Formats: sequence, C-alpha cells, structure tokens
Amino acid sequence: MVINGIFYDIAAFIIVISVIVLIHEFGHFIVAKKLGVKVEKFSLGFGPKIFSKKVGETEYVISSLPLGGYVKLMGEDPSEELSPEDAKRSYSKLSPYRKFLIIFAGPFFNFVLAAIIFTIIFMSGRPVLKPVIGGVMKGYPSIKAGLKKGDIITSVNGIKVKTWGSLSKYIEKFGEHTLTLGIKENNINSEIRLKPKSIYGLNVYGQKTKRYIIGIRPSSKAVFYKYDGLLKSFYSSVKEIWFIIYITVISLFYLIIGKLPASDLGGPIMIAQLSGRAAGLGVSDFFYFIAFISVSIGLVNLFPIPALDGGHLLFSTIEMIKKSPLSVKFQETAAKVGFALLILLLLFVSYNDIIRVMKT
Repeated sequence: MVINGIFYDIAAFIIVISVIVLIHEFGHFIVAKKLGVKVEKFSLGFGPKIFSKKVGETEYVISSLPLGGYVKLMGEDPSEELSPEDAKRSYSKLSPYRKFLIIFAGPFFNFVLAAIIFTIIFMSGRPVLKPVIGGVMKGYPSIKAGLKKGDIITSVNGIKVKTWGSLSKYIEKFGEHTLTLGIKENNINSEIRLKPKSIYGLNVYGQKTKRYIIGIRPSSKAVFYKYDGLLKSFYSSVKEIWFIIYITVISLFYLIIGKLPASDLGGPIMIAQLSGRAAGLGVSDFFYFIAFISVSIGLVNLFPIPALDGGHLLFSTIEMIKKSPLSVKFQETAAKVGFALLILLLLFVSYNDIIRVMKT
C-alpha cells in the first residue's frame, strides 16, 4: 500500500510539474517566435533524452528528469559566435525591451494558466456552507444568547449574510463590539444581541493572533453550490491569485526575519505528497493545486536572482537604463552564483522533506 501511495504521489507530481513547466516554457517560446528569434530547442525536463523530434528549426525534447524544462534560444549565450545571417535572429542582438518581453512571458503564462483554471472552477460551482448553526459550544456567548442548532443567521449588524464564510468575516470585523444578529427559526425572524469572545489562535503563517468567536459550528448538511458567471469568476480568480502572491511574500518575509522556522520550507518530495493528496480529493481540487503551484512558481521566477527569470529581467532593466549590456563575464559569474544558490536551496528543502517523512 505504501509503495502504491508513493507511485501515486510521483505520478501526480509529474503531471503537476509537467503542465506548469510546459506552460511556462511555452510563454518564452511563443513570444520569442513572435519576435523573430530562432528557438533551437524546447525541452520538458532535464538530463538524458527520452524522446526527441525536430519540427522545422526547433528540436522538441522530453528528458528523463521531470523537475523543470527550458527553451534554448539562438544567441542566448552572449559569447556565442554567429554568422551575420544567424545574428539577425539572435536573442543577444535584441533590444533590452524585447528581451524583457521574452523573459517575462514565462512567469506571465503561469499566472494566465492559474487564472484560466480558477475561472473554470468558479464557473463550475463551488460547495458553500449556508449560515446554518450545526452546534453550539459550551462556555461561549452563543448559549447565553439562546442560539440553537438549526437556527439560520441572516444578518450581522444589519448586513445580510448568505454563506458561513461571510458570517465568520463579519463576526471577526465587528468582534470588538456587541453584535446584532438576524435569526430565522421555523420561518420566524428575530434579532439577538451578544458580545463575541476573544481568543488567541494561529493564522496561516503560524503566528499567534487574536480572534473573535461566538461559539457556533456550521451544519455540514447545509451546503449549496455557488455558480458564478464568466466575468465574476474571472474577477474571483484574480483575487485568488493575488491572495496566493500575498501569503507567499509575507511567508518569505517571516522566514527571512525569523518569525517562521526555515524547517517549514518544502521541496520536491513535499510537493509530490501534496500532489497525490490533491489528486485523491477529486478533479477540482487537483486542478486548484496545479493553479496554486503555477502561481507560486511564476512568482518565485520573478525574484531578482541570477539563473532565474527575475535575474534576467533585472539585467534587461539595467541594460535599458544604462543603454548598454552588462559585460559577458559579469553575466556568466552572476549566473554561476545564482545557480549555486539554487542548488543549495534545493538541497536544503530536500533535507527538510526527508526529515519530515522520517518523522511521519
């Protein structure tokens, strides 16, 4: 059973990474083609070739190590010697602005992929809890106020609520003050007043934070499917992408200043495990996970680290400002340093993964 689970995780991981890398590299590929640059190779994965086919001027490759991929552009190496005719279609001869567009296209296509997936998910319907009380907790304001199982909360301080999520949001928002709740019981509407209780819990970053609750639990049976139109779904997808970017940046900031332990960082093994779990939950959850990882990879690639897209974007920006390219020696040295840092990071997160697996 354990072996089957491992293979299931690996298969799900390969699908997740392959889809994301394919879209990312396709972004570089299509923009380079549109700008007239010759694309010599499009590889999904690294290492020895499993499959290779040349179509036109581009060799399409599937390699044995599915942890990434790359697009090889003619003249990408500034020191490469080219014939006058080839130089016309060389990446190195492009204006810094056009280089910027080719580089940025990879991460941008990751965000586009996520937006498409999230939009389809939101249009297809999401299970949403109604604001129906499934139980009350002893020692909390809900019991003293007379709330009971089966009661429907219709409003908070005059604001109508239709979902459990919006109910929780408004309790948190107005929690420091006494609340007026609209209640529907046996088709009879009434109001009650109560003051939430403050407690301390952990937020998504593992930080201790103050919260306000009234001591009620949702009813697992009070579920409906929410279907949004195209425009609203797209708007929700943009908000979802922004939320993922926000929590990722904040989490990294907390890691840097020491508020989050470095042991929380995960690598390929952790992503593989999460891929398997997401696949086991169903198609919608699996595609949500693909979109989530796509946003994360797109964001990380924008970090100004040599060997990542963000490092090349930085070089192109500097070139635009100073009106001349950085020296070949500097770019090569920076790329080697950046690559070494990425290898060290990969080794560190893989170590965290192994320790985590051994503990479980």
